[in-house]
Amino acid sequence: MIRKAFLLVLFIPLVCSCKKENEGFFLNGKISGDYNGNIYLKYNGLVDSSLVTNHSFLFKGNVPNPTNGFLFPGRPSSNEEMTLGAVMLENSSIDIFTKYSYRDSNYGMTRFLDIDSVKGSKSQGLRNRFDVELEKTVHTEQDVTKRRNSLFKTLRQIISSNPKSAMSGEYLVDLGSYYNDLTADQLESLQALMDTTYQSKGDIHKIRSLIKQRKLFAYGNRPPDIVLPNQEGELVDRSSLNGKIVLLEFWASWCAPCRQTNPELITIYDSFKDDGFEILGISIDNRKIDWQTAIQEDGLSWPQVIDSLRTTKTTYNLNSIPFNLLLSREGVIMAQNLEPLELSEILKKDL
Repeated sequence: MIRKAFLLVLFIPLVCSCKKENEGFFLNGKISGDYNGNIYLKYNGLVDSSLVTNHSFLFKGNVPNPTNGFLFPGRPSSNEEMTLGAVMLENSSIDIFTKYSYRDSNYGMTRFLDIDSVKGSKSQGLRNRFDVELEKTVHTEQDVTKRRNSLFKTLRQIISSNPKSAMSGEYLVDLGSYYNDLTADQLESLQALMDTTYQSKGDIHKIRSLIKQRKLFAYGNRPPDIVLPNQEGELVDRSSLNGKIVLLEFWASWCAPCRQTNPELITIYDSFKDDGFEILGISIDNRKIDWQTAIQEDGLSWPQVIDSLRTTKTTYNLNSIPFNLLLSREGVIMAQNLEPLELSEILKKDL
């Protein structure tokens, strides 16, 4: 199984490039550590390999626009645990310096590939500047309202300054999905700032999907029906909970952010369940045993159903989890993607 690692990539400006753009990219790599055999590069749906000789490797290729490349310290199809090194590829001469180690982790023995520095990719430098700006603003803001305002302001600045960068669409998708903070109007205004000619088709599709989801779950709308089996295999109809304020909580056993939130949800549930509040957990786990084990481990006492066929991915236009909707006693939408503190404040007011 392959796990991506969030890697620190340092950008060092390049004075000049000795390769012409139409010649494609030349990724010249150095790798420290005891590494033998091939290293692999995946980009634009392609997988290439290069034999590591004297701690060096080389990849050649051509990309129509700057794009993400991922270095694998083993076959991408392997079941081995490994972390990946990410680099922005563009048609230039790029030097990359990496470190390899093979050591124990929470997932067992793991192949670690860390990137020390990259030279020669202007897009990588742009990505680094994006990341620094986001770290100063969005990622470190604890106040939910301030973070939402900061997220929109920062993305507007990034996208308006770089409308032709494919990273503009990529960042809007990633941050829009991860934080779930942007409204449909904000997403549409940010998309309008981009030159979509330079964005990936996948990112444009995801942005439109996010906009559709935000509109689908606007305040006062009724969500699609949910009829799914519980742990005993009995069908549970979401509408049977009408008369209570209900939180529809979409999650999975393998979703770390979902499970990190569970202790706070337990506290809220215990505080308000006798006052007319209910939670319906909707898992998208494939394996029933994983779902049931997570429920037991986390001590979840509210009703749970499983959507192993992922029908709600279509009906609820799910782009990421955790995702939640708060429904009124009449079954209409009061709010979406609430954090525990926000949920608690609403329940204090309305129950």
